[in-house]
Amino acid sequence: MAAFRASRMVSRTRVAKVSNTDLVPPDTDKARGFGSRFALGTHVVLPTGYVARWLCWGLALVIVAATAKAGLRAVSDPSPWLHLRVGQYLLDGGRFGLPDPWAPYPVRPFVPTEWLPSILAAQLYAAAGLPAIAWLRCASMLLLLTAALWSTRRVSGTVPSLLAAFASVLAAGEGMTERPQAISLVLLAVTVGAWWRTAEDLKPRWWLIPLTWLWAMSHGLWVVGLGLGVVIVASLAIDHRLDRRQAGRLLAIPALGLVAAALTPVGPRLLLTPLTVGANGRDFVGEWQPTSIRDPYAILTLAMLAIVLLRWIRSRVVPPWWQIALAGLSLVSTLAMSRTIAVGAVFAAPLLAQALQQHLRTSVEPVTRRDVLGWLTLVLAAAVIAVPVSATIAQSPVGVPQGLRAQLSAIPAGTVILCEDDKTGWLLWAEPQLAPAIDIRTEIYSHAHLAAYVRTMAVEPGWQDFLRSTRSTYALVATESPIATALRERLGWQSLGADSGFVLLAAR
Repeated sequence: MAAFRASRMVSRTRVAKVSNTDLVPPDTDKARGFGSRFALGTHVVLPTGYVARWLCWGLALVIVAATAKAGLRAVSDPSPWLHLRVGQYLLDGGRFGLPDPWAPYPVRPFVPTEWLPSILAAQLYAAAGLPAIAWLRCASMLLLLTAALWSTRRVSGTVPSLLAAFASVLAAGEGMTERPQAISLVLLAVTVGAWWRTAEDLKPRWWLIPLTWLWAMSHGLWVVGLGLGVVIVASLAIDHRLDRRQAGRLLAIPALGLVAAALTPVGPRLLLTPLTVGANGRDFVGEWQPTSIRDPYAILTLAMLAIVLLRWIRSRVVPPWWQIALAGLSLVSTLAMSRTIAVGAVFAAPLLAQALQQHLRTSVEPVTRRDVLGWLTLVLAAAVIAVPVSATIAQSPVGVPQGLRAQLSAIPAGTVILCEDDKTGWLLWAEPQLAPAIDIRTEIYSHAHLAAYVRTMAVEPGWQDFLRSTRSTYALVATESPIATALRERLGWQSLGADSGFVLLAAR
């Protein structure tokens, strides 16, 4: 019996657990946090102890600085102008309905699903102008980095967590623009981290319900957060880790989250907006189109998933179904449309961190309060430094015909103007007295109206019918576009000026 007990004790010391999904052979390097044995067998001795800690902080400093630099730019996205207009309109007591208060041809009322960040942005703009909007983008990227680090640090050490979080922020860069989607991705990263923890300990995170309520007032990705919860619970059930009572408790979180979304100021109609927005977006909005294989953000996200898959193939332990499901969600999101590449990157972050940690084959040391305070100090310092930088680089917008403001202001109020769709947000903000034939809120127009607009801009057969039916007598279009040439040469419209690649034309 003594010999049997001795053999049991020896067998227990021959393996060491490094994470919730893998085991380490006895010849593993014991240096905490840094030692590793690579696939080809080359043993690399990396710094440990005091030196290693300062190297980690050096890496953190570089990553925070690089994130802040990537987040600082002049306002150039088409969407923030619409959100500024919406925010100010709501602050002034305006309400949306039919007929639409801004444009003459919508067939559905506009539902301001992103009203909370729109109001906050409008207030910041009133206080500090465009630099405040540019700073918001930088702050959102720093917040996403922090949220991604929170979701990754649970499953990996400092270096793998930093690298995975930074890769996620870079891959999500296309979605981190000057609009509410940026803060929505931050909330998604928090949700991913919360459900990862729930998958490990089976404890419900009830705070996700008020988070969903806040999220539903900010952006439509709250639906993805609820869907993630359902998928995780279903995967845990497949792994036979839940009984009926546990499954019911966990499913109550997305169910009550749906109720919370219906209790926002927009009301129950908010629940149907993902369907109405997507119906027109898939056909007429570029970011709703299938992802291009040449998209660099998609390539980076797929590379993150490839590292995870390679680690799973080389591992002797089959990953749990909930992690496989999370990887599947990341892959589908990345390939579905360019708009959701950022979602795939956020899903992939903790998976990549875990794969990197398992490659190092070291134990994960817990996060200390000093680590948290140090990180928050770095991020806060970067956000403060970004304030004067934003004031320098973002005084003027980019990509909009600001030089045509005088000519546009001279057009009589209520005049219908044909405008490039991605510049209609700026037009609604800059010259609210004008009536666009269509605008960037594609969900409020009929499919036929949008299709006629597309044919008109391409000068396809019947293109003049849209001009007549909408009574458009002015046009703000790209200077070298087919419609600009046709209006000048075939209809004799005269040019009132040009700026930033756009020309303002008037019917004779």
